[in-house]
Amino acid sequence: MKSKLCLNSVLIASMLVCAIALSVGHAAGAKDGAAEAIADKMLAAIGGRDTWAGLKNTINGSQQNRAGEPTVVYAVITMDFEKPRFRIETTAQDLHLIRVINDDGHWRLRGTGKIEDVPAKLVEEDMQWYESHLYRTIHRIAARDPALSLAVNDKNRLEVYANGKRIKWFQLDADGEPYAFGAYDDEVGSLSGPWDFVQDGIHHPLWVSSSDGTWRAAVKALRINVPLSDHMFARPESPD
Repeated sequence: MKSKLCLNSVLIASMLVCAIALSVGHAAGAKDGAAEAIADKMLAAIGGRDTWAGLKNTINGSQQNRAGEPTVVYAVITMDFEKPRFRIETTAQDLHLIRVINDDGHWRLRGTGKIEDVPAKLVEEDMQWYESHLYRTIHRIAARDPALSLAVNDKNRLEVYANGKRIKWFQLDADGEPYAFGAYDDEVGSLSGPWDFVQDGIHHPLWVSSSDGTWRAAVKALRINVPLSDHMFARPESPD
């Protein structure tokens, strides 16, 4: 009798473990399904999954207004989605800056006209920015990059994870268009929209702003899938 009771206890315990595992599995599956549905809605609102999945690069020109000097600059960001490299060129009156992050060599043009290596700490920060870049992340979601996973949090934010770490989140309006987004541990993020600047089917926000308005960017030009030559990222000779 005692052995039968023990066997029954074991069976009951096993059934409880299985029931809990199934419940957790169903909950996780439902949550993943909800995140996929939100991602589908977002992609549909900003040009479609296929259009975003087909991106290879973007060249974005924007007017940036800042609280500090110079208060107005023009920035051109050339972002390669196929390999970790990008170029940021910033101009204003009496100002010309370039920074290039590239596997073949990181370099920058300073305001003094001097060309030099990019400090290691800045390279690290730039690569984190590249990993969480807004448009590259949307492209990776659209392309169903297996290195990414999606989740939805208790604020109904779409969250994007890589290697177990959140790299991006999106807050969407009722139509699925992002109006706020952030990266990593930043819970405040930036504001964006409306996504009414359209180039070859890709919808881009007309403006992006820090939450406090001290930095704002208005898109002026957008090119996509441009043939990117190595020359665009090559380090020039230092002036004598």
